[in-house]
Amino acid sequence: MVKVELDIEEAWAVFSQVVNHMLEEVEMDKSDRAKIRRWKSSEMRPGREEMEALHEKMNADIERLWEVRRKSEIRKPDWR
Repeated sequence: MVKVELDIEEAWAVFSQVVNHMLEEVEMDKSDRAKIRRWKSSEMRPGREEMEALHEKMNADIERLWEVRRKSEIRKPDWR
């Protein structure tokens, strides 16, 4: 079985990419954009409790998805 686990820096990179993409694509006020950037740079940086919680959640979700996929592969009928 494949095991995928993100370290804190990788989790932050994924989070950062998603937030940056959202800031580029979603129409919002400049003040809201600034609030999101401040939140990202202050509360959601590596080493902070909030980022640690997101890191743990991301790894738990990845593990759960792999488990679901593995179970669905086991249940596939042989005749396909």
